[in-house]
Amino acid sequence: MQNNTIFENNAISLPQIKPLGLTGRIKPLINKALFLAAITGPDLILAGIMTALLLFIILEKGGHIKFFQASLGLPIGIMSFLIIYRSALYLMNRSCLPNIKIILRDWLPFLLVTFIYENMHDLCRLFNFNDITHALLKLDVIIFGVEPTLWAQKFYSPLLTDVMAVFYALYFVFPLVIMFFLSEQNKRFEFREMALALTFTFLTGFIGYAVFPASPPRYFIAEMFSDPYRLHGIFIFDRLQSTWDGLSVISCGAFPSLHVGVSSVALLYAWKFKNMGNIYKWIWRIFLPLVVSLWIATVYLRHHWVVDIFAGWFVAAVGFTSSEYIMKLWNYLKKIYA
Repeated sequence: MQNNTIFENNAISLPQIKPLGLTGRIKPLINKALFLAAITGPDLILAGIMTALLLFIILEKGGHIKFFQASLGLPIGIMSFLIIYRSALYLMNRSCLPNIKIILRDWLPFLLVTFIYENMHDLCRLFNFNDITHALLKLDVIIFGVEPTLWAQKFYSPLLTDVMAVFYALYFVFPLVIMFFLSEQNKRFEFREMALALTFTFLTGFIGYAVFPASPPRYFIAEMFSDPYRLHGIFIFDRLQSTWDGLSVISCGAFPSLHVGVSSVALLYAWKFKNMGNIYKWIWRIFLPLVVSLWIATVYLRHHWVVDIFAGWFVAAVGFTSSEYIMKLWNYLKKIYA
């Protein structure tokens, strides 16, 4: 009894330990995730998400990865030229470091995204959503009182068809021109913002193709064209059209028009960067008529309904706005965590 009294009188008061709550456990995980996001960058994160989505589609729906993608040729060529050019300048006068790692870090996520998108585009045919082509045709007629692709027949000439084909073929060149100068001038933040906007545009376009499959006018109302029944050019259209037909493995990828979406992203950034220097000012002035001509070409060449153009503008606006917001958020996270 005495021992118990002594123990009680000399008892050591231990600090009360509160159980770690749910908030206490989640907060470190959130901080760790934000730290990883800050050092990784939104371009790589989104590329990883698209990679996982592609693998999921293949595992769930079937299909296979197509490793050769012709659309990768131009961006790979630009990246290679920048590496060679920077290295040559360094070897000649050592006035600037080649920064090969920086070039690779900025361009490789965009190349990966382009590769993934092209494969996802090819797999759209595996989804079984209802075709909306008839609805697009009806909307075109309601808005304009006539189907614009049929109305455009009155302007047909083989030479004009060649010119329109050139405009149409430039859609991926427009953003790459701006990205080349941004990369060459080491404007990394602007480069990655534009690459991210294109990534969002690709991803939103894929969702449109998968969920809202639609055929282009040249397939859906082919029998309604009469003057001419089939477009022909003098120099280049027939060859380009044959190439496009060979590259396009699906006939349901009309809505939205990514030719309009991608070129619109380029035009938006040409406008945004026009005050960064004379080069960008001239890019804006040159791009404006060329991109508008491309939009017209999508209808004249019977590749898209006009409603597809509206959807392409929407996709570009989503990509442009989302990228601008996320890059500002990432810049903020870098200041805190990186």
